Amino acid sequence: MGKSKEEFVQLVYDLVCGSLDLEAEPVEESKYVGSEYEPGMFCEKAYNEVYEANQRLCERVGASDGEDEDVECIISNMMDIQEHLCKKMFEYGWKFAQMEKDVL
Repeated sequence: MGKSKEEFVQLVYDLVCGSLDLEAEPVEESKYVGSEYEPGMFCEKAYNEVYEANQRLCERVGASDGEDEDVECIISNMMDIQEHLCKKMFEYGWKFAQMEKDVL
């Protein structure tokens, strides 16, 4: 694999989030891990709803540039929480898989 555990976890997270340009820099792991933000996927639909709600809120509070500091803070922190939880879930899955392998 040639990657540290942290690099591998980050790579899987980036693949799941669709934040890599796989045409410019393909990675082997993309054969196994797909983006959850592809059109029609749950995350893509939910993100679009968040974006639209953000636009409506900005309109109501008079943010003519489509951005409000508090809304941006909420979204940014929720994305950070998502990343933290996703990486923890990956680590726990790895740990439990190793425990099961050791038992078998």
